Amino acid sequence: MTAASRQTRARKSREEGRERISAAATELVRRHSYAELSIGEIMDRAGFGRTIFYRHFDDLGDLLLRASREAMEEMYEAQLALAAARVDADPDAIRAAIEPAVAVYDRHGPLLRAVAEAAPGDERVAAGQEAMHRRFDELVAQALAEVARARGGPPADVTETARALNLLNVSYLLDAFGREPRVSVETAVRTLTEIWVAVFDH
Repeated sequence: MTAASRQTRARKSREEGRERISAAATELVRRHSYAELSIGEIMDRAGFGRTIFYRHFDDLGDLLLRASREAMEEMYEAQLALAAARVDADPDAIRAAIEPAVAVYDRHGPLLRAVAEAAPGDERVAAGQEAMHRRFDELVAQALAEVARARGGPPADVTETARALNLLNVSYLLDAFGREPRVSVETAVRTLTEIWVAVFDH
């Protein structure tokens, strides 16, 4: 076997190991809060010894950030769709823009809830959350500014209105999909659509 082949195999083995550990953590957060997670339980579920964990991750916060990367990317894409909804759109168009965001939480709710729980005690997780929320706020603020230009009736403060809407979305969706029992996807979509329509029609 050549040196290049050995390196390729070793890299693949590391990637598979990380994926197994991430999958184990993702499964466990469906039943446990972040505070209840332990490296030992995660590694038992992944089928590895505890010391292997530190070959792949610095700590639980690092694991959650990596495990949730796909969900974060999907959330950003969903937020782009929501912010791009036409300001004169009818409720069906706004609903179509909200559905992708609800779908992300339906797929990844427990993991995103665990990340939110980790943020107060982990500076890196908190910084990642803050950066994500800032991006979302900016996108929605742009959409609200277009409403103001088109209709001449801006909210009292576009930036704060965007922040409030995003906090409402995130808090509601984490509560609806972060743990059992869950709200139905249809109920969540309908609820948020009604709120966003009210803002756009203001």
